Amino acid sequence: MNTEKGSLPWALRVTVPVAMGYLPLGMAFGAYSVSLGFAPYLAPLTALVVFAGSIEFLLVGFVAAGAGLAQIAVTTLLVNSRHVFYGFSYPTHLLHSPFAKFYGPYALTDEAYALISSGVHPTTQHQLLLVQGVSHFYWVFGAAVGAFAGGLVPESVDGFDFALTGLFSLLFVGAITATTQRSKILAAALLSIGVGLLLPRSLFLLGAMLCYAALCVLMVRRPRRTTMPRGAGKEA
Repeated sequence: MNTEKGSLPWALRVTVPVAMGYLPLGMAFGAYSVSLGFAPYLAPLTALVVFAGSIEFLLVGFVAAGAGLAQIAVTTLLVNSRHVFYGFSYPTHLLHSPFAKFYGPYALTDEAYALISSGVHPTTQHQLLLVQGVSHFYWVFGAAVGAFAGGLVPESVDGFDFALTGLFSLLFVGAITATTQRSKILAAALLSIGVGLLLPRSLFLLGAMLCYAALCVLMVRRPRRTTMPRGAGKEA
């Protein structure tokens, strides 16, 4: 088997860590989508066209609940705004064709960015798009399997509606354990939840996210107080 860098077997091998996350999570998304009443083909179609990970769980939930376009747009912006910073180190200089310039940024996910920037280090347009394309395939395939398998699950089985809550709970636990400002983040999260509870139910998530984003900005911009040594600043 040809495992030369830039070949399909090479891409399948180096993207195994992505597959380990995308396949089961994609299956959960497909099953969750079907549990909300969507046709099985819509899950892989959404995975193919939207390809935004966690926001896809939110999207199908919003659509099923009849949320407005403005609410969906603002929530998507808040959740995926982190991708702006990926552009600083994403190898855009490798993208030459019009298709590559479109698909490269479009298929830039957290996992693909981590793989490209710290593990694979592609040196050609073909290598870069191959890694992202294979990762995209994992997500679509997982969603398709989950959607069609989820349709075989009896309606009496509960738990699919907890998939989104479980996903964000795990993401939050992972983020909070990796930071040194746990108390501030927990306080901001609790305050944001409190603000969201004061709003109408349809605006809970959007209101809580806006409040949390504003609090995080304030924490970052607020200068730290430093204690000057005794006698510092006095003239000799």
